[in-house]
Amino acid sequence: MTLRQSMAGLHTWGGLLPSWLLFVIIFAGTLACFDKELERWMRPALHMPSATTMTADDVSQWVQTNVKEPLHVYWLHGPTTREPYWRLGWEEDETGTRGRAAFDPHTGKPMPETVGGEFFFTLHYNLQAGTVGMYIVGLAGMFMLVALVSGIIIHRRIFKDFFTLRPQANGQRAWLDAHNLFGVIGLPFHLILAYTGVAIFVATYMPAGAMVAYNSDPLAFFEEVQGGYHRNELDQPAGQPASLNGMLANARQHWGNGEPGWMIVEHPDDASSVVSIRRLDPTRIGSPQDALSFDAFTGELLDEQQAPTGYRAYMWLVGLHMAQFGGTIVRVLYALLGLAGCAMLVAGTSVWLRKREERQIRGLAIVRALNGAIFFGLPIASLALLWATRLLPDGLSARATVETWCFFLTWLAVAGFAYIGRHKVVELPRRLFALLAVVAMGLPLLNLVTAPEGHLLATVARGDMLLAGVDSVLLIVGLVCAWCALRRPTVKSPAHKRARSRAGEQELAP
Repeated sequence: MTLRQSMAGLHTWGGLLPSWLLFVIIFAGTLACFDKELERWMRPALHMPSATTMTADDVSQWVQTNVKEPLHVYWLHGPTTREPYWRLGWEEDETGTRGRAAFDPHTGKPMPETVGGEFFFTLHYNLQAGTVGMYIVGLAGMFMLVALVSGIIIHRRIFKDFFTLRPQANGQRAWLDAHNLFGVIGLPFHLILAYTGVAIFVATYMPAGAMVAYNSDPLAFFEEVQGGYHRNELDQPAGQPASLNGMLANARQHWGNGEPGWMIVEHPDDASSVVSIRRLDPTRIGSPQDALSFDAFTGELLDEQQAPTGYRAYMWLVGLHMAQFGGTIVRVLYALLGLAGCAMLVAGTSVWLRKREERQIRGLAIVRALNGAIFFGLPIASLALLWATRLLPDGLSARATVETWCFFLTWLAVAGFAYIGRHKVVELPRRLFALLAVVAMGLPLLNLVTAPEGHLLATVARGDMLLAGVDSVLLIVGLVCAWCALRRPTVKSPAHKRARSRAGEQELAP
């Protein structure tokens, strides 16, 4: 067996088995490129641009008034161009329970709870399953690297295939052309994103060395690696907090008008409390790790931190993966290449199916069901989540949890529908395309009724093109899916099919 033949088997099965999981990861990551824009769309209070009068001291005062449990830490972030509101998160001291709030820039009050665009970011890196999900995603990333490298080896005409697309060829040949095209278009991107995606959590995947070197104290490891600053608690009552606004002003002056990002207040109920302010610079690939630490009660500058060179290199890899640099153009490019990755996976599984349909091997119906459940179920469930953010009442208890349930129950329903119709080779995709078209095109109409300042006509009229882009993309997706649902497949004679199939098999032979 030659190297190419052995790699062909590895590519076929090493690519097919994790393909559905990789589709979830890549699709969610594609949406996460615009997580902040989706967050704005989901929150009607943010539809009308407004400069907030709220300050860091106001947020701190809200924490002291409304969070009754002793806190281990709380963190806050001021308004930015993409997130024009104050964000707050906290962790309770004894239980480790976390909470968060986002403040209406018009009223200064917390906005109704929602999972927001962060839902897709979390789905991307841990499948909404915590540490276990993070390990599964890491394993899928390794499989993706294997599939990409083996695919390069088995394609002798990789650059010629890039310019070859024959949609009227027999099904197997057409899908293989599409698989090659989308694979080559995004090849460098997919290699880099797969590698950096695994590298980001390398300390979590392989913690043994750090645990041995630091006597099972991961906090000491991360403090040294990141170049952080920490004071141990004194177990003494806290004093009167100094102004966070003053510390922000000092930080700006210290950095020569550099903008602050996250503010972190450690053990605020203890006399040793420290306020750390991190620098914000969205023009850089890797976020700057400069930080200033202040005494929470005197406002005195205690320490200035600059991360070691190794950690800055690591953060460069993180930034390259996260796509939070370069503005809208970079995020659009990442999203298009992410969609190319999704298309590559869809075409790859279709090649596998078409190649085995005439032999009627076992398992074909299950693969069709999985294709319908994942390739259609995930987009439909994502749209159902957007429907839920509009239809659920603002005052609903545990509203974010209900939104999450809407997402997963919709996905489960589509998976069940795909399994029931798994033997209807032509009708199942058409019905799922029709359903996807209805829920996609229905959202802008629902937005017109429920969001008077956020629907397409209003956002275009005032030039808010990023918010208008969400509804525009939904309409385009809906129209494309409606066309796919309504178009009739060309029916060819059995003799013609056999002739085209034999020609395709001869061309595909190594």
